[in-house]
Amino acid sequence: PGPLSTLFDVTGTTERLRRLAYGIWSIVGFGVLLAALIWLASQVKIIWLPLAFAGGLVILLNPIVKALTRVAIPRVISTLFAFVVLGAFVTSIGFLVVPTIQTQSAEFGERLPDIYDDTIAFLQTTGDDLGFDLGPVWTSDTIQEWIQDPSNQEAIQTIVGGFGSGAGRLLAGVAEVAVVVFLAPILSFYLLVDLPRTRRLAYQLTPPRLRDEVSHVSTQLSTALAGFVRGQLLVSLFVGVLSSAVLFVLDVPFWLIIGMATGFLNLVPLVGPFFGAALAASVSLLDGHLSTAIIVVVAFTVIQQLDNHVITPMIQRARVHLSPVIIVLALLMGGSLAGLLGVVIAVPTFAALRIVAGHLWRTRVLGESWEEASEAMIQFTDRPERRLPTRRRPEIDEPRLFDTGELTQLEPETPAEPPAEVVEPR
Repeated sequence: PGPLSTLFDVTGTTERLRRLAYGIWSIVGFGVLLAALIWLASQVKIIWLPLAFAGGLVILLNPIVKALTRVAIPRVISTLFAFVVLGAFVTSIGFLVVPTIQTQSAEFGERLPDIYDDTIAFLQTTGDDLGFDLGPVWTSDTIQEWIQDPSNQEAIQTIVGGFGSGAGRLLAGVAEVAVVVFLAPILSFYLLVDLPRTRRLAYQLTPPRLRDEVSHVSTQLSTALAGFVRGQLLVSLFVGVLSSAVLFVLDVPFWLIIGMATGFLNLVPLVGPFFGAALAASVSLLDGHLSTAIIVVVAFTVIQQLDNHVITPMIQRARVHLSPVIIVLALLMGGSLAGLLGVVIAVPTFAALRIVAGHLWRTRVLGESWEEASEAMIQFTDRPERRLPTRRRPEIDEPRLFDTGELTQLEPETPAEPPAEVVEPR
């Protein structure tokens, strides 16, 4: 030790520089690895759509399978039962919804020219009130006259040819959806059956010095992503049913189609709720009921507030902190890379990347513990307390499966001490 050591902590500075360099190179390596994975994924992109839907089914059905396996039911039978329950639910919804959708779709096709004319008239009136001249606008009658004009047959054939190529792409998309619908349940069935074996194999293939950390991070990932997927599906179902009921009570045209579209769009954070409310309000305005449109906006606002502050916190126990800017950027990137599927999976993908990258940064660079890194990235909602009835027999604490807590140990009885020997004096 000398005078310089009192002014500069050489050891501490070197350690901080080492951590900083390690963190920077870790980020660079992670970026290169991510770019390579994205390139590889683009080369085999045909498999990702079935795998994405299969993964969603696994996350959705795994709680049922786990609950059945805990009561000594084989995993194969539990998986079959979970699929039977899902099939019965989807079939019941189909029998209840499909006839009404067919009726409203036919009505929408008949009223489409009137809806178009009403939209044009509304735009012209709004433009006149604001001092804008929209110029000549084509009405439905103008379009029909243009189609019936023989001099426009060549242009019509060109348009039809363009629609023909688009129809080919549409048929290809329909075929791809059919493949997904057929393959996703098969893949998810085998994934559910082999899930415990896959976890054990992944744990065994992990280096021993990283097993505990990888197990901790994978638990955080599965908890957050499973909660997000199940929560979004349940919340979308809730929003769709409640929106359809509100629109039915208000006698809004095409109430079921708009309500289902609102529920489906609710899968996209931030964007879906506003789009659903705008769609319902626009249909009400075109139907000539301004008061109904105002009531629809108020009702949808109440539904979204109920969703954000009551339903979502109750369902999603673990939520990842993502700012609205990150969510919007994730949606834009996902839509540009993978279309609608990219928009749907963009937010959970960014949440998973944030958990992994945040854990590496906080543990390797900032020197935090695993628990501190998890608390900084994932927000856990406490479950509501359950109060036992007064006349109910108190429950006995028993060890649960996968319970890591220590069991209550009974204190051994202390044996009675033997009487002390009396030593007589010599």
